[in-house]
Amino acid sequence: MSTASATKASDKALACKKLTALLQKDYGKSLPKLKLPVLETMLFAVCLEDNSWEAAEASYAKLMKSYFDLNEIRVSSVTEIERTLSDLKDAEWKGLRIRSILRFVFESSYTFEFEKLAKLTVESAQKRLKKIEFLSPFVVSFTLHQILGSHSVILDSVSLRAAIHLGIVPEATDIDEAAEFLKGGLKKAETWGFCHLLRKLATDPKFEGRFTETFDDEFDILRVEENLNTLKSPKKKKKAPSAPAPTKKKAKAKKTTAPAEAAPKAAASSKKTATPATAAKKTAAKNSTAKKSPPAKKASGSTKKTTTKASSSPKSQSGTKKTAVPKKKR
Repeated sequence: MSTASATKASDKALACKKLTALLQKDYGKSLPKLKLPVLETMLFAVCLEDNSWEAAEASYAKLMKSYFDLNEIRVSSVTEIERTLSDLKDAEWKGLRIRSILRFVFESSYTFEFEKLAKLTVESAQKRLKKIEFLSPFVVSFTLHQILGSHSVILDSVSLRAAIHLGIVPEATDIDEAAEFLKGGLKKAETWGFCHLLRKLATDPKFEGRFTETFDDEFDILRVEENLNTLKSPKKKKKAPSAPAPTKKKAKAKKTTAPAEAAPKAAASSKKTATPATAAKKTAAKNSTAKKSPPAKKASGSTKKTTTKASSSPKSQSGTKKTAVPKKKR
């Protein structure tokens, strides 16, 4: 294990070469070439920041076709430019930076030619570019590399997250610090290819959402191959904790208590729904039954008399049988 401050330049060079070779197997060795004037190079850099090369080319072409010339873009609102670049990430910032660049160049020379920058030294050109409002470190380093061929490691936010995730850049470092850290392990001729491949990985839809993960181990730049293989491996899904199943006793208790609880509610609802009209009907029914009850008693008395007569007849018959005298034989 090695700390970030004690990382050797040889270890940086070895890690960068290893990562370049591994990424070339996935994305190829061909590098894009850009041949644009200084001002247009800066506008393309704004489109490229935090996006893939292909998306930047398409949006830059759309920007040039949507307006009559650069002056029309300069006098347009940020919202209008943002709509034109809506296919890119952070389109609102891109609209603001593009208009800021065009205003700075036009107000300094009343033209849209910025070729004087190519005649300056790297330090002078860097100071000149930093005077432009809202300009990001990525646009500065990209312009210096493309126009003056400076030894610049070109990083933006997505590239920085990928570099931290792979373990070739220490955590809690900004873009300038990370670029300076990697510069010690990359030769001037190697920076463009390394940065392009790192961007390809950072904007790959297969891995784009996984660069927020970090490693708990100490910083070790020589573990870049292991970290890349971990990134390419399928992400393990965490099992959700299963809720405990209810016991049979509880289930039975719920079933038995449900009707008992429902009965009082039903009774209460029936009491509440009783109206005065229904109460009057019930009293009338009681009165009618009370009046009809006496005839019912008479009928019951008559039935008793008939039953006694009927019951006496069998006794008389039985008595006649007992008094009968047998006839004598002759």
